[in-house]
Amino acid sequence: MARITVRNLDDHIMQRLRERGAARGVSMEQEARDVLAASVGLPTTKGFDRQGLTFKDKIRVQPTTGLRK
Repeated sequence: MARITVRNLDDHIMQRLRERGAARGVSMEQEARDVLAASVGLPTTKGFDRQGLTFKDKIRVQPTTGLRK
């Protein structure tokens, strides 16, 4: 398995990953893996809400285009 380091990630993004992961009983890291997988159209773990990738600031992650306002 590969590793990735993401620098300069906003605190509110980390918090939302923690909240989303906790809501479905997975770690923040697993939630981040699922968000990345969904963003490139790959399978995610059970219970992941592909349609629920809406953040508090109304940015929506689209499966093939990344972040879009």
